[in-house]
Amino acid sequence: MKESPINSQTRRLYELQAEICSALAHPIRLQILDLLSEGEKNSSQLLEILKIPKANLSQHLSVLKDAGLVNSRREGLFHFFSVAIPQIKDACSLVKRILNEKLTEQERIAFEVKRDLNEARLSKKKGNIQ
Repeated sequence: MKESPINSQTRRLYELQAEICSALAHPIRLQILDLLSEGEKNSSQLLEILKIPKANLSQHLSVLKDAGLVNSRREGLFHFFSVAIPQIKDACSLVKRILNEKLTEQERIAFEVKRDLNEARLSKKKGNIQ
């Protein structure tokens, strides 16, 4: 049975999705989007919060703007930035919830393994004493 070919619109959607995912593939950029989802901020405010060099902030903002995730406007000497796609916050929140559940499960498993090892050690000690 032959697989149906992907049409050009579907292919383009995958390409756009990959661009957005690539733009989201850095913790600082995720933090910038999180901050901007609270409301518009200028570059000075972002620098103060993020504690990164100005050149790094500029690069990260450029990646986010190129992906269409952030808007910018100039007012006097300041550049102001805002989230261009409000739904991106929902997408990032969903991923965070999934990862939080995964971490919680890993911590639970690690706790159980430690507990089982401690119980095995105690049993072995009791066996050696008797």
